[in-house]
Amino acid sequence: MSRLLGSTALFATLMIASVSQGLAQTASDTAQPVTVAAGDLRAALDQLADQFGLQLVVQGDLSGIESGALIADMSAREALQNLLSGSGYGFEFVSDDSVIIKPVTTTTGDAQGQVILPEVVVTATRSRRSIATMSPSVVVIGPDQIEAQSAKSSDITNVIRNNVPGFMFDDQSLISSTETFRGRDVQVLVDGIARNTPLRNSSRILSMIDIQQVESIEVIPGSNAMNGDGATGATINIITKTGEVGKNIFVVDAHAKSYTEDIGESFSPSLTLSGSGGFGAVDLAASITGSNTGNAYDGYGNQVPSDAMLGQGGFDNAEDLNVFGKAGVTLAEGHRLFLSSEVVRFRQDIEYYADLSTDPVSVNYDSPYLAQPLEDESQYFTAGYEFDFGKIGIGDLKLFYNDSYKQAARAEYSATHNPGLVSLASNGAIEDPLGQSVIDTVKYGVKLSTDTNLDAAYEGLTLTWGGDLTFDDVKYETVSGRDIGAPMEQEGHAIFAQLSAPVTKYVDLSGGVRYEEYDLTVKDFTRPSYMRYNGGTPQQILLAAAFTGGETTYDAVTYNASAVVHWTDRIDTSFSYSEGFSVPDVGAYTRRAGLSGTSIPLNFNDIDVEASKVKTYEVAARYDGTDFRSTGAIYMSTNERGDNYDSSKNKLSQEKERIIGAELTGEYDISDDTYVGALASYVEGRYDTNEDGDLDSWLPNNRIPSPFRFTGYVDSYVWGDLNMRFDGTYTAGRYKIEDAKVKPSLVFNLSGNYPLLGGTARFGVENILDTSYENPAATALRGYSVAGHGRTVLIGYRREF
Repeated sequence: MSRLLGSTALFATLMIASVSQGLAQTASDTAQPVTVAAGDLRAALDQLADQFGLQLVVQGDLSGIESGALIADMSAREALQNLLSGSGYGFEFVSDDSVIIKPVTTTTGDAQGQVILPEVVVTATRSRRSIATMSPSVVVIGPDQIEAQSAKSSDITNVIRNNVPGFMFDDQSLISSTETFRGRDVQVLVDGIARNTPLRNSSRILSMIDIQQVESIEVIPGSNAMNGDGATGATINIITKTGEVGKNIFVVDAHAKSYTEDIGESFSPSLTLSGSGGFGAVDLAASITGSNTGNAYDGYGNQVPSDAMLGQGGFDNAEDLNVFGKAGVTLAEGHRLFLSSEVVRFRQDIEYYADLSTDPVSVNYDSPYLAQPLEDESQYFTAGYEFDFGKIGIGDLKLFYNDSYKQAARAEYSATHNPGLVSLASNGAIEDPLGQSVIDTVKYGVKLSTDTNLDAAYEGLTLTWGGDLTFDDVKYETVSGRDIGAPMEQEGHAIFAQLSAPVTKYVDLSGGVRYEEYDLTVKDFTRPSYMRYNGGTPQQILLAAAFTGGETTYDAVTYNASAVVHWTDRIDTSFSYSEGFSVPDVGAYTRRAGLSGTSIPLNFNDIDVEASKVKTYEVAARYDGTDFRSTGAIYMSTNERGDNYDSSKNKLSQEKERIIGAELTGEYDISDDTYVGALASYVEGRYDTNEDGDLDSWLPNNRIPSPFRFTGYVDSYVWGDLNMRFDGTYTAGRYKIEDAKVKPSLVFNLSGNYPLLGGTARFGVENILDTSYENPAATALRGYSVAGHGRTVLIGYRREF
C-alpha cells in the first residue's frame, strides 16, 4: 500500500505542477506609466513585473548585470526591451502574463552569434577577481541556480554537488567528515569567515547553513591558503543575501517533504519568512526558517537509523531553527559599515539505537534511546567596514565572533566500532550517563583585505594584500562538563600579498605568498577512565590518567601562481600551482591518549606536531560556444606530511601522500528551451604507510569513498513555463582496500518549478525509482554498510510581496 501511495503522490505532484495556463491572469500590453530605478538588472525586472502584474521565469544568472532607469509611458514589451538591451538576455511571452528571460545570441562586427555574458566576480580569493581571469575549474553558483535546484532538497550540499565535479557524494547525515573534495578537506567560509574548527573538527558545517539565506556560492578547487588553515581540497565561500535600497520585498517560502514508504510518519514541513530592502542609506536583509522532520526510510522500505554514524546523528526526527540578519549603512560613496548575524538551534530526538550487526545497519527497536538528545546551539557575528581610499586601495576590514556548541548523540558499545565508553569518576566500571561528547568552541578575530591599483607601474597591475589575527578556544567535554580532551587555545597571525595583471589581452598572470604562524597551548587535564560491556557485564578497561599539556608553534609559508591564456573569445586554458595547509586534529589525540597501552605518551611534548602543506598542480580549459559549453581539469596534489589521526595506533599519522584526478563538465543547448549536461570526476590516491618514502598503499576509503562519479541531466521548459530537470548520478564502487569494499550506486531525481498565482510552485522527487543502494560515503567512513535514502517527494511554494 505504501508503494502505491508513493506512486500516487508522485503522479499528483506532476499534475499540480502542470496547472493549465488557462488559469493565468491576463496582463495588459498597452502603454502605462513605468518607473524603474537604475541598478541591478534582476531588481529592475522585479520592479517592472510588479507594475505590470507579470510572472518572470529566469534562465541563467543575472548576477552582476546593471540596468538604467526607466521613467516613461510604455508597454511591458517596450520596457523589457529597454531593460535587457545589451545584457545578452532576451524575453519571450509564453502567456499573457508569463515571461521567460533567457540568454540570446547577438551579431557583432567581430563574431557571429556571440553570447554577451555578465562579469562574475569571485571574492574567496581575498580580492574581487573576475572569474574570467581564474582557472576554468572555479565555479560560481548564482541565485537562480540555487532556487531552481533547491526544489528537490534544502540541503546545500546537493546544490554544490550538482554543479561542481570533484565534490564527493554526501553521507546523508549531519557530519561533514565525508564532504571531501578531490580526496582532501574542504574549507567552508560564510562571507569570507571560516566555519571550520581544525583543532577538534566539529564535523557539522554545511548541514547547519540555511540555504534560504544564501545569495551565491563560490567554489575554488585545489589547495589554497588565502583564508588560512583547512583548504587542502577546496574553498567553498557562501555569500549571504544583502538588502538593496529601493527594492523592498517580503518572501514566504514553505515546503513539505515525505518519504513515499510512509508519508505520514516521515512528513517534514518547513517555513521560511524573509525580507530585504532598505531606506535612505540603510540596507537590510533577514530570514527565519523553522522545520520539523519525521522518520527517514531507505530504498529497502526500512526505517533509517537516526544515528547510523555513531554519535553524529541525522536530519530525521529533528527540530531546526535558523535566524539570519544583516544590516548595512552607507556612510559615503565607497564606504559602508555592516553587521550580520546567524543563530542556529538544532535538536534531534532519537527514538532507537542503531543495530550495527545487520547489513545494512538497521533500527534496533528493542533498544530505545534514553540518553540526551543531539543538539547544536551556535551563533555567528560579523561586523565590517568596506572602504575605498583611492590610491591606497579598495577593500574591507572584518571582525568576527563564532560561538558553537555541538553535542553528539550517545553511541552504544561495540567491540569493533565503539570499544570504549566514558565511565564515572567514582566508579570506573559504570558508564557515565552524561558521557556524551560536546565540542564547545569560540573563534574570533579580524581580517583585512585590500586591492591596490598599481597602474602607475604597469597597466592593470593589482596588489591584493592584508592580514589575519585569529584566536581559537576549544573545549572537548562530556555533557556534564568533564574534560575528555585537553582544553586548547590557539593564536594565529598571518600576512599575505598577491599580484595579478593582464599581460596583453591574451594572458592573465597571478601569484602570491602568505605567511601563517600559530601558537598552540594545550592545557593539562585528567583523561577520564573508560569501560566496556563484556557479555553484558560492565567492566573498567582503562584507569583515569593525567595528561600533561604543552606549547608549540608551527608556521607555514605558502605560494600560488597561475596563468590564464585566452586563445580566442571562446577558449581559455590555465596552468596553476597552489599551496594550502592544515593542522592536525590534536583534540582526537588527547581524547584517546593511552587507550592503546601505557607505552603511548600522555605528554603533549612527546607529539611531533607539524602543519601539513599540500601542493596542487592543475591544468584546466574552458570552451564557451554558442550552443555548447565545457570545462575540464587534470590535477595532482602532494604532501610530505599528512594530518590524520590513526586510531588503531593512537598517534598522529603524518605520512607522505599523492592524489591525482580529472574533472569534466559539459552543457549543450538542444533548443532555446532545453539543454542537457553532464559532470564527471575521477580521483585516486596513495600514501606512505611505513614512512620509508615509497607510496606503498592506497588511501583509505574515508578519504576517497569512490574513484569516479558521473552526473547527467536534462533541463527543459515544457507545457509553456513549467521548468523541469531530470538527473541521474552514478557513483562507482571502490575495491582498493581489502575487506572494506564500497559498492557502486545509481540514483535518479526529478524537480520542477512553475509560476503560479504570483509566485512559484515547485516539486522534487529524489531517488525516483526508490532504488536500494549503499551510501558510499557513510559506508566508507565507519566501515560497515549504511543504506542510502529511499524515494522522497517535496512540494513547495514561494511568493514574493
